Amino acid sequence: MKFVFHFIRLIRFPNLVIIALTQYAIRFGIIYPFLLQAEYNLFLSEGLFAMIVAATVLIAASGYIINDYFDVKLDHVNKPKQMVIGKSISRRQAMFLHTIVNAVGIALAAYVAIKIEHQMLVLFQLVSAGLLWFYSVNFKKQILIGNIIIAALTALVPFTAGYYEIAVMYDNLAVESTAAIEADSLRSLLFNIKYLLCWVIGYSAFAFLLTLVREVVKDCEDIEGDEAFGCKTLPIVHGIPAAKKTASYLVAFLLVLITFLEFMQANSGDWISFGYFLIFISLPLIWVMIALRKAKAKKHFFIISQVVKVLMLVGILYTGIIYLF
Repeated sequence: MKFVFHFIRLIRFPNLVIIALTQYAIRFGIIYPFLLQAEYNLFLSEGLFAMIVAATVLIAASGYIINDYFDVKLDHVNKPKQMVIGKSISRRQAMFLHTIVNAVGIALAAYVAIKIEHQMLVLFQLVSAGLLWFYSVNFKKQILIGNIIIAALTALVPFTAGYYEIAVMYDNLAVESTAAIEADSLRSLLFNIKYLLCWVIGYSAFAFLLTLVREVVKDCEDIEGDEAFGCKTLPIVHGIPAAKKTASYLVAFLLVLITFLEFMQANSGDWISFGYFLIFISLPLIWVMIALRKAKAKKHFFIISQVVKVLMLVGILYTGIIYLF
């Protein structure tokens, strides 16, 4: 029983729950309302979608395992109380668990890709698994490369959920068009699918930028341990002030994009969305910029990192607003 508890800690179970919820939020908060309005139902079956979610979660879990496997010495300095590998689970057991969890995740993704006749989609999971391995071995210690990889993989979580559904939807509509859908109606539907894809890409971009900000902030938080083991993170190579400026510029860029979206929401009379973004996203982002300027100690960067993490959850919860209103 203790082994199971330690394994759950090792794979960051709360983070995996958030990953699963994110993919279901994209499915039922964005894609489903769109299809319902167009008098369609979801095209990808619940069972196949659950397999995609399971594959994403398993590959993420294997990534956490292999990351901790290679970071045993580093974690002794940065987070000794949170260590699992080397204390509760041996390195050999960890490598075995990584291999099994990773293989099951890829197998599930391959099954779905074959089932929906889009075999190339399994590349999402294969590339993710490969990047997580090389990130843990090498990229993590290089300036910004590791941060960008983690941000890109985070962005893939909502994108994968949306793209699988859109791929199946497009195929089904193409078949229907030969019999039931008139040319003008089909063009309208295909245009709306592109519009829907823009929403999915927008969510992915939001996840990418916020994760990149958080990764830079975490590098500032962990600078002591990273420096001791020869890592070449942004705050180590160019200093904490430069890292803080980089994070601030990223937040400012995200604020510009959010402000543009708020302008469109206000212009269309969508005051519920406007208020949600203003209160729960824009204002906290402004706080993050101010806090970054003042941050000096490890605890300051930890607080900022946690606020950014909450902001990502707030972004996911917006799909509930879309679903309801």
